[in-house]
Amino acid sequence: MQLKHITLAVAATLAAPAAFATAPSNAFDTTGALVVYMSGATAPDEFLESIVTGMMNTGFYKYKDNGPGTEYRAFLGEVKNDASIPSSIRNQKVLFIKRSKGGSVWGVDPVARAQGIATMEVSATACSATAGSDGYYTCSAVGNDPAIAAPNGKERVPDFGVSDVAPFMFKEPYNVEFGQTQLSTDEANGLTVRGVNTLMMGIVTTAAVPDGFTLSKADYAAMLTGNLGDWTMVGDGSVAPAGGTQVVVCRRWPGSGTQTSYNWYFNNFPCTGTSSTSGVSGYISPATMDASWGVGAGGSGTDADPYIIDVTAGYTVIENSGSGDVRKCLNAAQNAVDYKFKAPDGSWYKANFSAAGGALAAIGVLSLDSQEKTGAATSAGAPTDKGAESSWYFRELEGSGRMLHGANTTVDETCTASTGVCPNRDNLRDGRYDFAAELTMQYLSTLAGQKKTFADEFIDRAGDPAFQKAWTLAVPPAYTPDGVNAVAKATRFGNMCAPLQKLF
Repeated sequence: MQLKHITLAVAATLAAPAAFATAPSNAFDTTGALVVYMSGATAPDEFLESIVTGMMNTGFYKYKDNGPGTEYRAFLGEVKNDASIPSSIRNQKVLFIKRSKGGSVWGVDPVARAQGIATMEVSATACSATAGSDGYYTCSAVGNDPAIAAPNGKERVPDFGVSDVAPFMFKEPYNVEFGQTQLSTDEANGLTVRGVNTLMMGIVTTAAVPDGFTLSKADYAAMLTGNLGDWTMVGDGSVAPAGGTQVVVCRRWPGSGTQTSYNWYFNNFPCTGTSSTSGVSGYISPATMDASWGVGAGGSGTDADPYIIDVTAGYTVIENSGSGDVRKCLNAAQNAVDYKFKAPDGSWYKANFSAAGGALAAIGVLSLDSQEKTGAATSAGAPTDKGAESSWYFRELEGSGRMLHGANTTVDETCTASTGVCPNRDNLRDGRYDFAAELTMQYLSTLAGQKKTFADEFIDRAGDPAFQKAWTLAVPPAYTPDGVNAVAKATRFGNMCAPLQKLF
């Protein structure tokens, strides 16, 4: 493989002596640890976990928050002492905290503004005494987000962020976090932004949509906007879910990079705004949950007494904090299990899927990262954070067929009942599957010292073909594809509003 990119770690290997070994003596020994806080995109969480743990010696500790969804993860360990790591951070104890709550915009705006945001505390008092069966200790989220509540002193400023799309995509009114505004020019110019890789997004439906049913891009866009609110209006009208024909949309919060990529691909926002002369809009507004709030009876918006969304009333939109929550929403819709979730303003809601009396045909907003979420549906149909093979599938673009996933097959499997473009790596590499976003990572240009060294090494690895997953590819021209490696042949050069250009 011919490389056009030189990893910064190579030049650093002779720069300084190795740091003194500071391996943690137990799961809560953070003394002397370099704390690195990364915020942003949920979609690549599995990928990012493999990057950070790949930089550490074996024996590292893992943590996640104890909330209803996985909004935070953390890893405590000792950085490897080998030539693949810059010498200034070798053997350094590191506590790496990753926030996924809210999605990509939280890896852009708070980074640019050096703004304290909610985080997760890793300590003996804030975490479970022992790890769970999955190897993770569960810990408490602390601090408050801007526009939700006044800071309480436990907030942390993110050192760097990750976004499914370039920072300039986070524009008002659909792609900014709750209660916040888009970045000013000066704020945006303070960021150092680096392109990382290309990540497949996908058309997702519950299993109530048959394999042989053809979904067009226009159909999906119309369901996302609410123009088609009933499955009798979609395609040939043959989808007849047991729970009713109303369309259910399990989408992400405003500011999510995954949601931003859907707003771009299906609605053309923010690539085409409203003309100041003609007043004609060049984009379509995505449907939000606003129209569904308060539907049904009862509820005060608390965890114990959530507002009720009556899904039997018709077209329903549910906004979720993370990709794991979208998966739970889809599983709940398919299995007719009530689904409780938190809205961007902090209020709690419950979608009464059980009232439908059977499976509902829901569509989702997810990246192909969710292919790795394996597991079978529980006997009670509980909305677990697993992509149960019997609950939902990724679909083909402009055709019929679905992609098997999870424990049943590999993510590169050819789609079943295939008539369209399957979301697999071959099609992504050759530019045939164009519903893909170019991931970026960014930090303030003032970032310095070991934190910058760690962030740069992390970003280098995230963009290197050697570290790609089955749903990501390194981008040209930084790397040259040879037809078999993990490098795409086409790119948008980090500009989602530009056409996909095939270079090889």
